[in-house]
Formats: sequence, structure tokens, C-alpha cells
Amino acid sequence: MKVAVEWLKDFVETDSTPDEMGSVLTRLGLELESEEGGVLNFKVTPNRGDCLSILGLARELAAKDPLRFKPTALFRSVLSTPPISTDDSGIVTVEDWDNCRRYAAGMFRGVPIGSSSDAIQSRLTASGMRPINVIVDATNYVMLELGQPLHAFDFDKLGGGRIVVRSARDGEKLKTLDGVDRELKPGMLMICDAERTVAIAGVMGGQDSEVSDSTTSILLESAHFGPVSVRKTRKALGMTTEASFRFERFVDPDGAVRAIQRFAELLGRRADSIHDSYRPSERRAIEVREARWNRLLGMEVPKAAAATALNAIGCRVEETKVGLRAAPPTWRNDLTLEEDLVEEIGRLWGYDKIPEALPFGSTPQGGESPEAAIRTQARNAMLRLGFAEVANHTLTDHSPLDSCGEKVQLRNPAAPELAFLRNSILPGLARTAAKNRGRSLRLFEVGRIFSDYESRSLAFLLSGKLTPDHWKDSTGPDADFYAAKGVVEQVASLLGRDVEFEPSADRRFHPNRQAKVVAGGGCAGILGEIEVDTADSLDLPSGVLMGELNIETLFASDRRKIEYEPISQHPPVRRDLAFSIPKEISYTQIESAIQSAIGENAEEIWLFDVYEGKGIPEGEHSLGVAVLLRDRSRTLTDEEANDARVRALEAIKILGAKERT
Repeated sequence: MKVAVEWLKDFVETDSTPDEMGSVLTRLGLELESEEGGVLNFKVTPNRGDCLSILGLARELAAKDPLRFKPTALFRSVLSTPPISTDDSGIVTVEDWDNCRRYAAGMFRGVPIGSSSDAIQSRLTASGMRPINVIVDATNYVMLELGQPLHAFDFDKLGGGRIVVRSARDGEKLKTLDGVDRELKPGMLMICDAERTVAIAGVMGGQDSEVSDSTTSILLESAHFGPVSVRKTRKALGMTTEASFRFERFVDPDGAVRAIQRFAELLGRRADSIHDSYRPSERRAIEVREARWNRLLGMEVPKAAAATALNAIGCRVEETKVGLRAAPPTWRNDLTLEEDLVEEIGRLWGYDKIPEALPFGSTPQGGESPEAAIRTQARNAMLRLGFAEVANHTLTDHSPLDSCGEKVQLRNPAAPELAFLRNSILPGLARTAAKNRGRSLRLFEVGRIFSDYESRSLAFLLSGKLTPDHWKDSTGPDADFYAAKGVVEQVASLLGRDVEFEPSADRRFHPNRQAKVVAGGGCAGILGEIEVDTADSLDLPSGVLMGELNIETLFASDRRKIEYEPISQHPPVRRDLAFSIPKEISYTQIESAIQSAIGENAEEIWLFDVYEGKGIPEGEHSLGVAVLLRDRSRTLTDEEANDARVRALEAIKILGAKERT
């Protein structure tokens, strides 16, 4: 917020330089970002809406020295105020008191439209606002000075000569001052006349009732709109104004009539009438204990000094046996807890008074938490396999790669494409791959996913060539289902876990090129080749492989036991099996049958060939499986090796296999 120093001096008697004033306010929590030509630019935190005005900053400065505050600057126009109508005069009707606690309307007839004074224009320009005419400039001036947004209606353009504050109705529209036709939705707070909508409460007025050069009578709005209501409306319409910025951060409801009085003074005349509809709410007093503020602040603050500090910010303070009882002023909506008052005591007493002391007790050892260590291990495993890490947004839209089940929807998303919490990392990886189409990719991401509960997930994507092109040979193998399966096996091995694969029927993947990952008896993930239509809809090439593992489930499984054995002095013997078998029989079933048939002499079993096509019945494929045989006590004979091969073939024939020769 930009503030002219000479404007601040209307409210505070001080000989301080701009830098000195900025330093004081910075120590009070209002950070000075820059100072140029007598104009201070402050960073105001969202909870201090009261400081978005000259008056609010003056209160902060005066809190350190109350004698310097000039309260007469606030009430100099009270004597010229006309009687205020608080009865139901018919001029103002508030239907939604929950979102509009106060609505004051000032009537000004015979108002000439011209340019404002040079002094007003100069201050507006210094504050970053463009002067327009005497009416608009006066409303902006009062908003900057007192923090109360105002809006002027051309009274002659208001149907029925009245104001109604109500919620929008289905089908209503309004062309706002920026020339945009806005579609209104139920729940949005509107300012209406007897016939139509004329303004969006707390955000922007409408063109049909704006002040023009021919205006002679105005109705001046000075209201208190609920912060939540204004924020929801502003975000739904995708617009931000100086008024909405202040209403979202709370505007003092007690300042509404005072703002109309100040507006009248700037015009050099009094209002013809003021109509005020107000339902004040009593702010409850907050108990703050002396022992509590001393413990939280780490220093002893005398009770009298604490009372002085709270009085200085406008609280009504009473002394109690254990501390103080303070009723916050109407402009400090952020003071609701005992801790809030403790903070006020601390910042006004001075954090620089906290005594210096050496730390005591044992110093805790640093290090990763168990959860962080798990994520680090998973990340390192993927990096060792040559994958590149990416980081995508946890907020997303619907995607054909979403996991099954409901997604958690945000009540008030920043944008339609950020309306849901992701329940899978795969959509984000797919978007990244689509932006890098045509490349051989090895991507992974470790992150949170959300469904009924929050969990950690590891997802990866494979596409294109498995190996980089070489000057001798640029025709390396393409990524396929078995490569993706190998990635999962290698990751599990690096993490010291055992995994198995079972058939799955996930709609996202090719029906014959997918598998469920099982660890410790539970489902730990899924992998497969993206279904063709799904890949097309995501602008991905065919043959993209993806997988996703639940890190918690994977690490919850028993860690693989590593047993060390002496290197055998006897050589191994290899025997190959070639057979056709129905596709629905998984390789895991085949390997398990071979292992059971041969026993402990089957040292290693692996798949080395897959064939489909001529000579193979439809619904089947031909597999080549190698078995490495070894007896650690002696060298196996050919007869023993051949006998083991026969036993293996007999075992897989039970599964429907037919030997090929």
C-alpha cells in the first residue's frame, strides 16, 4: 500500500523522516518495501485490513506514542451531519443480514460534476490512483484515508428510488463499469433497485447507474459486506478491485457513517439525508493471563505496561486477579484469542527487550524422518535406473488416467483445471510426456495422492527407445510391457522388497499388457501399456508404458532376507523350454510351476523369448524359458539335467502348455 507521508501527518504529530516512520511501522509488523519522494510503500498482511488506510497506519504509529494522535481529524465534520434515519424509511432494505451487517446511504442533491482540487488529485496520484471527477475522486480519497470503500449511484437512474441488498437470482446479468456482461449466480450478494441489479456488493458497480457528467443527484453507498461473501463472488467472477481487496480483509462497520461525513466535507457541503441500516454485534471481552503472556513472550511484561499497550490499540481494558480483560475495537477483527492479545503486548512492548540467554537442555539430533527416508530411497532407486524426476501440481482436472473412485473436489478452486486433488500421479506424467512428444522418455515422480485418505505414490513413464542411439547401431529395442515390469522388479530389488505380478483389468491399460503389483499379500500398484484410445485423447504416441506404486504398501511388506552362501565349485547346467500356452496364464504361474517341479536345483529361471503369429493357435503365444540348474554338492549329469527339464515340462502341461520342437 502506498502512503504519502504528509497525508499521514494529518493524523499524527511527528517530526520523523519518512525512513524513521517506515522503521517504526516495520518493527510493528508492517514491512516497508520502498520509500520514494515522500511516499511509503508498505506490505500489509491479510489479517490487518484495518491498516489499508491512512487512519489505520496513523493508529499504529500513535500506538507507540498516544499523545501524538490527532483524533479531531476523524470528527471534524460531525457538527454538519444531518439527522440520521435509522427507521425503515423505505430507501434502504437489507434482506441478507448475514452478508451485510450495515448499509448506510447518503443523499446528495444538486451536486455539480467537475474536477477535484489539486491537493486531492496530488494525493490520489501519489497513492497510485488516477483522478477522474470530483465524485469519484472523493470516494477514492475517503477509501484511502479511512479504509471505507464508497460507491456513488446516479439517484435518478435507480428504479423506485430505493436500494435493496439481496442475493442474486438465477438468470440475472449485470454489465459492470468495466463494460463486461457478468452472469450472476445465486449466493452472490447484489445491490438492487426496485427493478434490477445495479451493483455487485463490495466488488463493482453497474454501468446503468453510474455517475456521469449529467448527474445532479447521487446516492452514496457506505456499507459493511462480509469478507467471505465478497471473496467468493470476486473469485467466481474472476475480478479484483480496490474495494473488494479491502472488504475481503474486513472493513470496520462502525466507520460507515463517518465515511459519508468525510465525503460531504470534501464536497464542501452537507448530505441532504443519511439512511442507516445496522445490526451491530457485541465483541466479547478476551481474558489474557499475566503468566501466559510472560511464558509465551519469554520475558516479563508488567501488568500496567500490558494494559497500556492494549489501550493504545483501542481495546477497553479491565484488570483482573490473574491478568487483564480486554474488549477489542470494532476495527480489529483479527483479535479473537488470548494469543492475539499476547502478540499485541509483545510487539508494542518491544521484541528487542527479550533477554538474551544461552539455550539449555540437550540438543536434538537432526536427520530424516522415517517417511522422508522412504521417499528418498524410492527416489534414489529410480535415479539409479536412469529415470528423470518431474514434479507436477497436486491440483488437477478430470483425466482418463485417474484412478477409480471419487476425487476430492475443492469448494472454491482458483481455476477449473485446478478443481480436484489428484488421486493418481499418472495424469501429470502423461501431460509432461505430451509436451515432449517424439522423445524417448524415462520419467518418474514421487508425491502425494488423495482419495479416502492421503498416501505417497511412486509413478513412472517409459516411451520410445530403451537405449540411446549409438553411432554403430541406432535401432535399439523399444520400451514394452516387459521393460516396465523389469523396472518394477528392479525398484523393488533396490528397496529390498519382493513383488509378484497378477492379472488385472484396469480400463486405463491395454487388456493384455497390464499387471497388478502385489507385495506382502496386498495390492501395491499397477503397470501396463496405455490403452490406444486413451493415449490418443492425451496426445501421446502409442506404446507408452506407465506404472504406479503405493510407497506405504511396498515398504510395509517384509524386507527381503539376504542370506550369504559360499560360491559353488561346481558348474551350472542350462536347459531351455519352448512351448505354446494360453495367454491368460501368467508368467508367474509358469515360473512357480517350474520351480516346484525341479526344486532347489533350479538356481535361476528367466524368460528369453516371446512369439505370436504363424504356427501358433489364436489366443496363445510361444514362450522360451531358460532354467539354470546347479547342485552345490556335485556336478549334475546330462541325464539329471534332462530329467529336470522333463519334470518342468510335465508341470507346465498341467497349465495347458504344449511343447514345441
